[in-house]
Amino acid sequence: MSRTAVLTKQQIIKCAYDIANKKGKAAITIREIANQLGKSTAPIYTQYTSIDAIFKDLIIYIKDQVFETTKQKRTTSPFLNVGVGFLAFVIENKLIFNDFFLTMDEPLHNIRNDDYSYLDQMKKNPFMSVFSDDQLESIIYDMQVYTYGLATIICTNIGGNHDLNYYKTKLEINGNSLMNYHIYSSGKYEEVLKNVIEKFSEHIDIKEVLK
Repeated sequence: MSRTAVLTKQQIIKCAYDIANKKGKAAITIREIANQLGKSTAPIYTQYTSIDAIFKDLIIYIKDQVFETTKQKRTTSPFLNVGVGFLAFVIENKLIFNDFFLTMDEPLHNIRNDDYSYLDQMKKNPFMSVFSDDQLESIIYDMQVYTYGLATIICTNIGGNHDLNYYKTKLEINGNSLMNYHIYSSGKYEEVLKNVIEKFSEHIDIKEVLK
């Protein structure tokens, strides 16, 4: 009697992700996953009892992929890296953005999510460390609105076929303007300036500079 082929949950979810990226969410079925992996449906059912259970883990996997790409250092600002990283994900995964972030009954909102430390990333920026978590939530929400707009332009091609550097420049300009607005409107300009000077002095001998 032959043994049933073994598949891990990771293999199944990665395959479902690849199908979503190439063919869209509607193409994900247990039969299609089995076909892509060159197996029968039996080993999939040993790990998942339904396609809904697969989608539940797939959503977690997508969130993880987004979070990992936002942690990459593409600019000097941890705050801007969140937005640029998200757009890098969208450029590589247009169908996933459309199907899971825009058109689902409960779309994913990657940036404002308690399960991921986007606020911790923001606090690494001396400009941001003076704000409360509520203020940081407001700032990142404003940036998310703009970032989602750019992501939609990327997916629909209404703005032309541009690379990540083009959108990175857009985010840097508008992200810096957004930070400046919140710094001045919150009355924290002097506190931010003090933090920047302290960070600057950690790496440079001020006395030597002033000679």
